[in-house]
Amino acid sequence: MRSTMLFRFSVAILILISAVFHLAVGISLSATETTASTIDIAFGVIYVFISIGFFVGKRLFIYLGVIFSLIDGIGGTVAHITSHSINPLIAAVIDVVIFVCCSYLLLNKGSRLAR
Repeated sequence: MRSTMLFRFSVAILILISAVFHLAVGISLSATETTASTIDIAFGVIYVFISIGFFVGKRLFIYLGVIFSLIDGIGGTVAHITSHSINPLIAAVIDVVIFVCCSYLLLNKGSRLAR
């Protein structure tokens, strides 16, 4: 029981770290790149919302974690390829870990992890 709560808590913290990273990058880009900063800030706010949902423990937020980490991971990979910037690559790597953790939670419906 304790390890399941620790895993969910760890995923929530990882999502929160990704949110802070997105918000920091978005704010730093706001002076030069409007579109990129808006996207990063939007994902940062979404990730804060998902992280809070993980702390509350609702299953809906696991689905949202899978969906948004997949979208952001693909977008970050494309952004890295086109701009050769390191920030999108860091975000994409974090999103892959979030995607794997959330997918694990979804695939183990019978376990206490997914509740």
